[in-house]
Amino acid sequence: MRIIFLSILFKLFSFGLMAQSGNANQPLIDAVAQFNSGNDPKTLVATFEKLVPTTSGSNAWIPSYYLALLNASLSIKNKNLADPYADKAIYWANLSIAANPNDENYCALSMARISKMAVNPFLRWVTYEKSIYAALKVAKNANPLNPRIYILEGSLTLNLPSLFGGGCDKAKPMLSKARELLDKQNPQILLPTWGKQRLEEFKRGCSF
Repeated sequence: MRIIFLSILFKLFSFGLMAQSGNANQPLIDAVAQFNSGNDPKTLVATFEKLVPTTSGSNAWIPSYYLALLNASLSIKNKNLADPYADKAIYWANLSIAANPNDENYCALSMARISKMAVNPFLRWVTYEKSIYAALKVAKNANPLNPRIYILEGSLTLNLPSLFGGGCDKAKPMLSKARELLDKQNPQILLPTWGKQRLEEFKRGCSF
């Protein structure tokens, strides 16, 4: 009888732990879902900032990762506050890398540096070019099948003057590869899935 009771108690305890784990992750799951739905970036920044100190273990890098993306986006969209937002994007990308370096947060670091360069591309390209591509190189070495690497490479090439090796024709192979990899990607609850909308935007000016 005692063995049966202990067995039942163990199962209940195990179920309780799983339930607690699921509940602990739910705010992060909800926040990522809101990000994927295109909710207001400023609202999402506040949401993810609250999750940074409460998210630990293998997911610890995720809130900072999304904060890097959100601040990079806000930098591009807010001319008067472009520099402060870009600085925050770089800060959060580095914090995400410190928690768990991987291909996704090195993509985020590259994007953050792109946003910093984009404040004044004519004056800042030389300063940030190497660090932008360096982050993408680390990401590619970690996971060459990450479509977001080729989205960022394609975007940079597309916007670079043809005199310096840029333009639509040069960008097409990268953007096509990104599309192929995105089509093969299996969506996951917490991991990044963005990219398709960005590719559709590129298609309007460069068919691939």
